[in-house]
Amino acid sequence: MAKFVLKGVTEKDLEGSTLVTGFRTIGEVGYLAVRHIALSGGFERVGFIVTKYIRDVVTVDDYGVAAPFEIFFNRENKIVLILNHILPYQREWNSFTRSIVDWMKKIGIKEGIYIGGLDRRYSDGTSKLRWLKTSTSERNLSYPYMEKQLFIVGPLALLTLYSEIKEFPAVVLLPYADRDRTDPAAAATAVEVVNELLGIKVETSMLYEEAKKIEEELQKQMELLQKELFRGSSERLYM
Repeated sequence: MAKFVLKGVTEKDLEGSTLVTGFRTIGEVGYLAVRHIALSGGFERVGFIVTKYIRDVVTVDDYGVAAPFEIFFNRENKIVLILNHILPYQREWNSFTRSIVDWMKKIGIKEGIYIGGLDRRYSDGTSKLRWLKTSTSERNLSYPYMEKQLFIVGPLALLTLYSEIKEFPAVVLLPYADRDRTDPAAAATAVEVVNELLGIKVETSMLYEEAKKIEEELQKQMELLQKELFRGSSERLYM
């Protein structure tokens, strides 16, 4: 089971908070959205999650040395973030997600908001996202609900499953995203919905700017590829 190590706060301080988290899955939407919120101001890093087989990876982020799994807290708005810079080893997905739900129930977290991505190929063009909730959640969003027979997989699925089994109220936000690349625009959609749900005002312009840059770079690559293909076909034509 995972161990939750707090620094500068107690579990009592976190009681009554809403917890927001996500993972680096389709479009890296969950990770991009949670990291953006964590760096938006008003949040402090207050802890870490340590697992038996924790990955031997650290990196540097805006706030200094970043561990694989970190806990942030906004005291004013009572929001807890779990920022997963990387995925746990697959063999730990089960114990990792179960530990998060057990910990939330133990310390009195009132609600979970989980962020993932939904393959854009399933979009009908009428909405930017779909959502679902566990049976104990009283939330009702104005967006289309998750369609039947579409599957969520990976750690997000396990986190949702254990929330349902353990009767923990949670909402899952699934913006449509490109599965083959990072999708900051989809992350911005998730952040905007979190703003609505929690009454906060995290700016999303930076995420949309990143999305624009990615689109421009992809367009340049496509134009170069088309030029190469045209040049190759021309050379073959006149040989």
